[in-house]
Amino acid sequence: MPALPPYAYTGPVDCTIAPNPGQLKGKSVIVTGGANGMGETTVRKFAEAGAFVTIADLNVERGEQVAKELGPNAQFVQCNIVNWDDQVRVFEAAVANSPSKSCDIVIANAGININAAPVKPKLSIVDVNLTGTLYTWKLAIHYFRRQPDTEDRDRCFIITGSMVAWIDSPANWQYTCTKYALRGLMRVARRSSWEQGIRINYVAPCYIKSAIRSPTYEAELVAKGVEFAPQEAVARCFMRIATDRTINGHSLMITPPSVAKEGFKDVDMDDYDNKEADEYEYFKRTQEMQLRIIEDRWVEGWSKARTAEGGLK
Repeated sequence: MPALPPYAYTGPVDCTIAPNPGQLKGKSVIVTGGANGMGETTVRKFAEAGAFVTIADLNVERGEQVAKELGPNAQFVQCNIVNWDDQVRVFEAAVANSPSKSCDIVIANAGININAAPVKPKLSIVDVNLTGTLYTWKLAIHYFRRQPDTEDRDRCFIITGSMVAWIDSPANWQYTCTKYALRGLMRVARRSSWEQGIRINYVAPCYIKSAIRSPTYEAELVAKGVEFAPQEAVARCFMRIATDRTINGHSLMITPPSVAKEGFKDVDMDDYDNKEADEYEYFKRTQEMQLRIIEDRWVEGWSKARTAEGGLK
């Protein structure tokens, strides 16, 4: 498996380093929600770099059109990510279409937001954004572990989150809850996933031209002073992570060029080692204690009830 060190804070990611597209040639990539918006832009960039991309989306017409344009480096699989069996088909198709029979990079991008009058919530946003992504993560772990154990393969999982995981966004209750939860998934998983050579990162767009919003709503936002970041910035950020195996356990935010010319930067707010103020001392101490108390290892046969050698405690 790809060798990774245990997660430790080593400072923010240097986002001024351009991604090396050559690292993606021959890689097998899954993009959920890849038929339009920033998902489609990402699919195109990765396919152009020589990756074999599997587009998972509900939009059959658009998904098949994009796959046809990018063939043979792209295929489309109709998928409702809240449906476990649909997602299994996506992963099986990705492995089957890969020359190395592998699954190297998974970008959990599918998501929805709904602006409607207050009614009894159906929690469809939670189902798609959170439950669906948890399904994707579970399957990614399984297929990462099955792929060929060679140095040229990768085990990279990227979550499309949102800046609402750090800022208040009144009225977006379900959406905000899911994006906070996915940030939590990244922070928890990074502590153990390295043992299986799996790295996990969180990418947080904010205002980006995307199919998730209606054109009318986007026009209203522009009138209120919003500066949209281009969809290409998201694809570049995904590519930066996918081509650098040292990036693990980070949250990167997508920004307009006025904030970062690269279009993204490390949020650098997921650890307390870099905080000097006294008010962070309790966080540091509690985090260290929690890592000692909540044992977890991703190695075969490990159990809290047994010693490292396999004997009963």
